[in-house]
Amino acid sequence: MNKKLIALVLAALPAAAMADVTIFGTLKAGFENVKDKGSSSVNNVADFGSRIGFKGNEDLGNGLKAIWQIQSRASLTGDDTTRNTFGSRNTFIGLQGGFGKVRLGNVSDYADSDMAIVNPWESEAAALQLEIGNNRSPLDTRLKNSVRYDSPNFGGFDFSLQHGVNEARNSTIVGDSDNRRVNIVGLGYTAGGLTAKYVFARADFRNGAANDLDNTRYQRAEVGYNFDFGLGLVGAYSQNNDKEVDGSKIKDRQAAVTATYAVGAFTPKFSYGKGWDTKSAGVSAPDTGYDQWIVGVDYALSKRTTAGVSFGKLDNDKNYGEPDQRAAGVQMIHQF
Repeated sequence: MNKKLIALVLAALPAAAMADVTIFGTLKAGFENVKDKGSSSVNNVADFGSRIGFKGNEDLGNGLKAIWQIQSRASLTGDDTTRNTFGSRNTFIGLQGGFGKVRLGNVSDYADSDMAIVNPWESEAAALQLEIGNNRSPLDTRLKNSVRYDSPNFGGFDFSLQHGVNEARNSTIVGDSDNRRVNIVGLGYTAGGLTAKYVFARADFRNGAANDLDNTRYQRAEVGYNFDFGLGLVGAYSQNNDKEVDGSKIKDRQAAVTATYAVGAFTPKFSYGKGWDTKSAGVSAPDTGYDQWIVGVDYALSKRTTAGVSFGKLDNDKNYGEPDQRAAGVQMIHQF
């Protein structure tokens, strides 16, 4: 009898030791038909950024906790497995208490973790996700070598500070691979159905590299309101100011609005995005903007599983350098 009891105790020890560890993740993929202007349409089975993670904490006493997380990409397709490395996504160690939260590591920036409320779309196609929070944003990702502080909530207000060094942020901006330093400030306010977010980022680059940027300043504001009868409205505006090594300045501006309406398990949604002509030294470069719209509907199969359909069109002006695109897709998302 004693031997059986000892065996049961020993078998329970690993479970007890792992009691503060949570396994979590999101699986999201779909079938899409995409057509670039001047080309034939193509069908894709696409992964939209599936991931799996492990997180936990240890009580250090006096309200202080050690916190950690390891999150990795977990692609549902075999086309690109090179990014499925351990710890490739939001991965950190830190402390949390009455002062707020400090994290050190490969940490999501404020635009990626706290904003993008204007962009509820999941897709691999450019026409099916808003440009303002994706392809034409230098943020909405992670700072690979950074420390981030998040404040407690002060009557609905909160703020975040983040400093990254030696960053290669996988941005669409030429020269980001030579990035030396990034500083980000995020501000938020929530009250009832109102949500307001603002982010400012300053990135300073190594000088002297060919085709390199000297620095960039990016800011975005998002304001949304969820009404009691199921309607949600969100608006966003962003501005990117780049200074090149020759001293010339480039300015890009974008805006978007999104409306959603929850009716039982169904949520129809619509977005419109606008990019204005790029300005260089205060002079507009003609036909370098874009117009975009997306319409779709989600259906909640359960609290953690959602299916949806969407259709979108991205019209790039003729001098932007990318073809117009239209796309239709069916999506499925499961959170665990």
